[in-house]
Amino acid sequence: MAYTLVRHLEYRVRLQYIRLSPERIRQLLLSVQATILFDRKTKNRFVLPSAVACLDIKKIYRLMDVPLRRSVYKI
Repeated sequence: MAYTLVRHLEYRVRLQYIRLSPERIRQLLLSVQATILFDRKTKNRFVLPSAVACLDIKKIYRLMDVPLRRSVYKI
């Protein structure tokens, strides 16, 4: 199942953007990070996403219609 999903993502990226290997796509997606902050007083949790510097990451997220958040949000 995972192999099929990787190949499908590789195919969509190749059709709509540029040719990227499955390993390169994996490295790009792993580089997207976020920090979870916990407010002890209110018991709320927040996500602080890291800055995305690579244009390829932004394109992959856009191709898959996944929002790439850049500001803090509550979970």
